[in-house]
Amino acid sequence: MMETKWLYLILNAFTISIPLMRSFEPKVAFSSRWPALFKAVFIVGTFFVVWDIIFTDMGIWGFNPKYLSGIELGGLPLGEYLFFITVPYACVFIYAVLNRFWPNSSFFDRNASNINYILMSLGITLCIFYYNLQYTFWTFVFLTAFLAYVEFKLKPAWIGKMYRAYLVALAGFFLVNGVLTGTGIEEEVVWYNELHFVGLRMVTIPVEDTFYGLLLIMMNIWLYEYFLSKSGQPKKA
Repeated sequence: MMETKWLYLILNAFTISIPLMRSFEPKVAFSSRWPALFKAVFIVGTFFVVWDIIFTDMGIWGFNPKYLSGIELGGLPLGEYLFFITVPYACVFIYAVLNRFWPNSSFFDRNASNINYILMSLGITLCIFYYNLQYTFWTFVFLTAFLAYVEFKLKPAWIGKMYRAYLVALAGFFLVNGVLTGTGIEEEVVWYNELHFVGLRMVTIPVEDTFYGLLLIMMNIWLYEYFLSKSGQPKKA
C-alpha cells in the first residue's frame, strides 16, 4: 500500500479523515465554523503555495514522482496543494476540540509570552548563523516576524491554546511527515537539498519542518479566530 503513486493522496486522506467525520457531532459542531476556517486556509495556503513553488523551482526541495498521482500545477503535485488544506483542518480541529472540552490551558496561557521570546531568540540566532541556508533562513525569518507581530501587536488570548494544540498535533505530524520524508518507505515523497538546511533530522524529518509547521498552524488559527470574531460566532469550539 505504501509503495504506490497514490501515497501522497492517501496521506492527505488519512490526515483529514477523523477530524472531518467528527466535525458534525453536535458537541463539537466544527462544521458550523467552516466559513471562518476555509477563509483562513485559503489565505494562508496561498502564501505557503507561493513559497513552495519558489523553493521547488530553486531546487531547495522537490517531489518524488514514484509517490505522486501525476496531477500537478505550477510544478507542485496535487498532494502538496491538499497538504495545505488537510493539515490545517486537522490541527484547527484539534485546537477547537481542546478548547471545547478542556478550556483551562493555564500553563500555556501563563507561559505563552515566554515561549514566544524563546522562539524569537532562537529564530534570530539561526538567521544570523545560517543566513546562507535558504530553508533554515526563510523559515525562521517568517516565523520570527510573525511571532513579533503576535507578541507586540496582536497580543491574542488564543496563543497559549494554540501552543497546546500544536503540541498535541505533533504526534500526527511526526507520523505523516515521517512518511513524507522517507520513514517506512523505500524512498522519500518529499526530498530536501542538503545545501539549504542545517542537516539535523528527527529520524527522516528535517528539524526545520517542525517550525515550518508551527508557522502554518499559527497563521491559520490567527485568521480562523479573526473570521470567527467577525461572524459573531462564539470562539470556544
